[in-house]
Amino acid sequence: MKNYNRKVLFVFLALVFVTIYANAQDNIQVSEPQVIYKSGDDGIAEFRIPSMITTKKGTVLAVCDGRVDRAGDVPNNIDLVLRRFKKRSNEWTPLTRIVNFAGKHGAADPSLVQDHSTGRIFLFYGFCPGRNNITEGANRERRHLMLQYVYSDDEGENWSTPIHIDYAIREDGWQSIWSSPGRGIQLKNGRLVIPCTINKLTKVTSTILVFSDDHGETWDQIEVAENINEATLAELANGDLMINARNQMEDRKCRAVTSSKDGGKTWSQPVVDRNLPDPNCQGSFIRNVFKVGKEKKDLLILSNNATNDGRKNMTIKLSDDNGQTWKYEKLIHEGPSAYSCLTIMPNGNIGLLYESGEKSPYETVTFVEIEIVNY
Repeated sequence: MKNYNRKVLFVFLALVFVTIYANAQDNIQVSEPQVIYKSGDDGIAEFRIPSMITTKKGTVLAVCDGRVDRAGDVPNNIDLVLRRFKKRSNEWTPLTRIVNFAGKHGAADPSLVQDHSTGRIFLFYGFCPGRNNITEGANRERRHLMLQYVYSDDEGENWSTPIHIDYAIREDGWQSIWSSPGRGIQLKNGRLVIPCTINKLTKVTSTILVFSDDHGETWDQIEVAENINEATLAELANGDLMINARNQMEDRKCRAVTSSKDGGKTWSQPVVDRNLPDPNCQGSFIRNVFKVGKEKKDLLILSNNATNDGRKNMTIKLSDDNGQTWKYEKLIHEGPSAYSCLTIMPNGNIGLLYESGEKSPYETVTFVEIEIVNY
C-alpha cells in the first residue's frame, strides 16, 4: 500500500511539474514563422548571418549575407541584402542589394546600429578582397578582413558608398577585423558601439568594441578580452555594460559573459555561464523594458541554439535579474538553426530573425514576432 501511495505521489508531482512548465511556456506567444530569405531565391545561392534593428521611426531593417553563386564564408562573392518592414503597410519590401562589390569581393557579417540623435543608420561589415577555391578549414587562416560601413539617412531606402575605417583603429599584430554579426547599440550617453572580432597573427581571437562619441564622424576601439568572439552587448539599467559572447575558451559548450562598470574602459574576466548551453555559435542579446499587464518588466533577452549538441533548437530566454537566472524560455525552432538577431518591434513585441531549415540550418532566414503575455 505504501509503494502504491508513493507511486501516486510521484505521478502527482510529475503532473504538477509538467503543468507549471506548460504554463511558463504559455507566457510567451510566438507568431507563425515567416520566411524572409530563402536560399536560391533572387539569384542568390545562400542567405546567412541576419542583422536587424527597428529604427526610431518604426521601420524594421532585416539585412543578411547574400552569398551569390556558392555557399561559404569569405573569401567569397558576398553581397549585403536588405528587406524593410514598415508598420503602416504591414509588409516586407522586396530584396535590394545595398553592398555589392565588383568581381568576387565579399562583404560579410553585417551589424546595424542607429544614432537616435541624427537618425543616421550605420551598417558595419567585414570586407574581404578576392576569392579562393577553399571554402572551409584552412580558408579561415588565409582570409584578411577589413572593417567598413555604409550609412543611410532615409530609413534604409538609400545607402552611402563604403567607408573604410580599418586604418584608424587597427593595431600591429592584427590579421583581420570584422563586425560581430547582429547589431550594435547606442548607450545612454550617446556613444555608438559596434562589437567586433579580431584575429591576431598569433591566431588568438579577441573581442573589441568600436565606438564613436561624435555621431560617427570618428571611431576608436577598446579591446575587451581574448578567446571570446561574435559578442553581443547590452546596457543595464544602472549603466553597467554586459557582453554575452561565443565562447572560445576551454569549455565551448556554453555562452561566455563579461561585464564593465566604467562604461567599457575595463572588463571583468570572461566566465562560462553554465545556465546557457550553446553549440559554439553566434547568439543575440538585448535589454528592454516591457509592459506586461499592468506592470513594467526590465528584461534581458537572449536568442541562441540552447543546446551543446549541434546547431539546432533556436530558443529565446528571459531574465529579470541581469542574467543571473533565466526565468522563462521558449523553443522557437526545434530543427536545425544557427545565427539570429533580436529587435523590439514598433508595437513593443520582440522580433527574432534567425537561420533555420529542415535538413540544414542555412536553408532560410526566418522571422517571428514574440509577445510576453505574462511574467
